[in-house]
Amino acid sequence: MTIISPEEYCRLARIPDSASNFNDGHGYSALPQELLLAEVAVAKQDEFAAFSLNKILCRSMLDQFTLDESPWIFPENYHLLYNEQLQRIEDQLSCKPDNYFSLKNDPFRKDLGILRHRLIPCGAEFVTPHSGLSRALLVKGGWWQAGKFIRVVIQCRGIKPFLELHMHPLFTSSFNPEGWINTYENLADFLVLNPSLLGVQSTSWFLDPALEQVSPHLAYLRQIPERCGATILYAGQDNDDNSGAFATSQTRRDLHAAGQYYPQLFTRIWPRHQILNRRWRAVD
Repeated sequence: MTIISPEEYCRLARIPDSASNFNDGHGYSALPQELLLAEVAVAKQDEFAAFSLNKILCRSMLDQFTLDESPWIFPENYHLLYNEQLQRIEDQLSCKPDNYFSLKNDPFRKDLGILRHRLIPCGAEFVTPHSGLSRALLVKGGWWQAGKFIRVVIQCRGIKPFLELHMHPLFTSSFNPEGWINTYENLADFLVLNPSLLGVQSTSWFLDPALEQVSPHLAYLRQIPERCGATILYAGQDNDDNSGAFATSQTRRDLHAAGQYYPQLFTRIWPRHQILNRRWRAVD
């Protein structure tokens, strides 16, 4: 017998504290502290009971999900994007192993982020709509980069709020050149209806210019946004132990082992007016 009922556990997920504020800046993974503590307490007693409670929580949130509760205005095609994700989450309830349903598991936290209106599907990746630009970019790449950062902040008219892109490892079917063009269109459509947002930003290893030699088939991920008005800045060394650069590529793993490739992180800052120009339509 667990120390908390499923009803109480689900109630904790809806506590209206700072973690429930859409503009708190905590991103897609924010959850009420009471819920996190409850999972820890249950898991100490029975780990599988904690998994079961999280599965019940996911089912409850899925059954009660409605776009009417979101603070954002959605283009019509976003209803199809959401339906695709809701069906994926529905399917996972019956096919994923018990340990998938853990608040320590980032893909599961992303699923809850979707159901809590903190993570929005937009195609190849997902966006959280309340992020800001990191001031650390001022000092990461020397004076030249500091000047670029200041210029793009002026273009954007501020450092927040931005749409911030995130990959979901269980949904990569649109992660290809055509899928990304559709994603840019979806981002532009969303920005049109939500004028408070200043643009799009993200940080990733696949924005590294070194990929033009290491993995040239991925160079479009940097090149198209850059040609269409995005500013891309050095953000630091990636973590060699768990970099996404090594997740699906033996080539990159081999080059790293040979000391010929070290993944670097770069941040893309794309002002809303540049996205609304939709210049990718004219890019070869």
